[in-house]
Amino acid sequence: AAIENPGIFAVLTEKCRQIHKVLQGISGLKKVGESFSPAFHLQLEESTGSREQDVRLLQGIQCMNKNIARTMVCYLKKEEKCLPPPSIRVVVTVEQTEEELERAASTIKEVAQVVLP
Repeated sequence: AAIENPGIFAVLTEKCRQIHKVLQGISGLKKVGESFSPAFHLQLEESTGSREQDVRLLQGIQCMNKNIARTMVCYLKKEEKCLPPPSIRVVVTVEQTEEELERAASTIKEVAQVVLP
């Protein structure tokens, strides 16, 4: 698709910047990743001190009932040399409309405000 439409990268980059900007400043969450990247992570700003509790908090950010898919990142605890903090993976695609991106970001913000202390 990129060979047939080289402008697709510019479109994707703009969509990435858009959602990165909207998701900036969610109380209790920090964005990890570059603004031009179509995949990045949302982590807790402050760990509770318990990985299991951190995972439960992030899992509480359920967006499926609002038609937004939320994916928890899974790591192989015993195989990872340096286990990254728990996070929610956010992925942007070129097919998503600006309205869909805005709705997804708004939903994540809304649910995070309810779930996070």
